[in-house]
Formats: sequence, structure tokens, C-alpha cells
Amino acid sequence: MAESHNHHPHHQLQQQQQQQHVRPQNQQAVSPGSSLKMQIRTKHATMPVRLISFNIRYAANEDERALAEQPWDVRCPKVCSQMRFITAGHESPFVCLQESLYSQLNDIQAELGEPWAHIGRGREEGETDGEFSPIFYRSDAWACELSETRWLSKTPEKPSRGWDAALNRIVTIGLFSHRANGTKVVVMSTHFDHIGVEARKNSAKLLIKFANEWSHGKGVPPSVVLIGGDFNSEPDDEAYQMMTAPGSGMSDISGLVPERGHYGNHLTYTSFGEPNEHPQRIDFLFIQEPRTAQVETFGVLANSFDDQIRFSDHRPIVSDLQIRV
Repeated sequence: MAESHNHHPHHQLQQQQQQQHVRPQNQQAVSPGSSLKMQIRTKHATMPVRLISFNIRYAANEDERALAEQPWDVRCPKVCSQMRFITAGHESPFVCLQESLYSQLNDIQAELGEPWAHIGRGREEGETDGEFSPIFYRSDAWACELSETRWLSKTPEKPSRGWDAALNRIVTIGLFSHRANGTKVVVMSTHFDHIGVEARKNSAKLLIKFANEWSHGKGVPPSVVLIGGDFNSEPDDEAYQMMTAPGSGMSDISGLVPERGHYGNHLTYTSFGEPNEHPQRIDFLFIQEPRTAQVETFGVLANSFDDQIRFSDHRPIVSDLQIRV
């Protein structure tokens, strides 16, 4: 039964104030006599999140660079300019990077400035040694409650190399809480090995295991678990197949957006134009199932413009979601 006080202007104002950052899913016309309380109870408010993954290419020394590869001091302003542009106007962007050395991390943090913050550590023995797979986020909107780096190996709690991998490989995991409404999200950034087939397969198993642990064992369950990374796996590779298998509890976000709705490119690895390198689709965004979030967009952005300078050998990938509050 409708209660008359639900339609009092003061209560309506309160409801509007509470929901100014969120929107109800499946909005529909309201019949004049229906209860506002019932409408709110049967609908879930949502809020927007933008997920980005980008392998920025480590700052290679001159003797390590590909023929057309520019030094980091040329690439850095372009990487940061793109990060700023594709997150502008978004309260809740999460940017998963790969191949960032400590010096690059500091450069990006300095360039972005406050309120940006990041989590993650290097993959070698020392916390600042080797490549990071960091997660950048806006600290004015989100608080990081918990974070850790795990190694993709038989001993994930310590710096180590797994199976037939050529290098140490990691995943950075963060549990974030929205400062205004308390919504929790788990975000993971990872980079699988480029050589080890067995390592990639087992890394996929570990990633699924970690996602399950973080979705159940860290207090209040998060609204969503999101993964971004360079998987060094094309869709026919066993590691990708494991990530998307029916029992994995994961979905490739690009597959949740109709093909005609995809923006930009299809391939995510371009190389720097070396003759023996072939462009591939190896960077992906995943969401844990069963999902309550609605995936709205998916795109593969550009990594070069009129000046023809590729500011990485990968392209950034991006998706917009509405997650349940």
C-alpha cells in the first residue's frame, strides 16, 4: 500500500541527493499510485566505472630498442596525455598498466598529479626492481583498502619464476571502496609470460583462483571483480581458453559488447614495425561471473597519431561499465 509520506517533497529531495551519482537500472514509467519505497526496493542503483589496460613498453636502453622505438622521454608525454584524456570527466577510472619500471611509474605519477594514486610493486627481489603491473586510480573518489602483488608461480607469495616462463610474472590486486557510497570493487592488473606455454596456462588458473579468493574472503563481497592485462595469448591460445572456459567464472568483456558496438581497432599489439613481428590481439579485460554490472562499451584505442611515433608497441583497451551500488 502506498504511504503518503513517501511523496513528501522533503523525502523526494533526500532521495534525489542520495542518488545524484547513481542511476537506477531498467528505468521505466511510474504509475501515479505506486509506492516510491517499492520502486527503490525493486531497482538497483548503479554507478559508472571505466576500466583501462595498457602495456606502456618498458623504458628500454638504446641498445635494446627496436628500430623505430623512441626513448621513454619522447614516449612519456604522449602516454600521459592519452591517460589524462581518456579518463577526463570520469570519477571512477581504473588504469591497469604493464611493463612499467619504477622510474616510469614516478614519471607518470608526477605527470598526472593529484588526486591520482597507484598500487603495485616490482616483480624482482626488491620492491622497486623490475617491471610493475600497477593500477592507477583516483584517490579522491576511491580508497584502497587492501592490495598485494602475487607471483604467477608455484610460490605466489614471494618473488619467483613459474614453470617454463622466461621471466618473473605478477598480478597486482587491489580492493577499493568508494568514498561516497561504500561500493567495493576488486581490480587486478597482470602480464603473462611471452615464452612459457605451461606458465601462461597455469597463470590463468592462478588468476581465476585469486579472483575467487578476493571476491569471497576479504570481508564485504565486492560489487565487481575486474581484470586488465597483457596475456601474451591470442584467443586460440590455451591460456585464453582457460580464462573463458564455462567453469572459469570469467567473461571477456569485449565479447559482452556487440561487435558493431566495438570502437577503434581490433588488434592490441602492434610492435614498433619490426619485420619479424606480427600484430596480434593479446590484451584483454575480464569480468568475474555471475555479474551484476552492465557492460556498455569496449574499444581498442590508437598508439600513434600524425607524427607516426608509436608511444608503445601495444594499444590501450577500454570499457565502460555500470556497476551495482
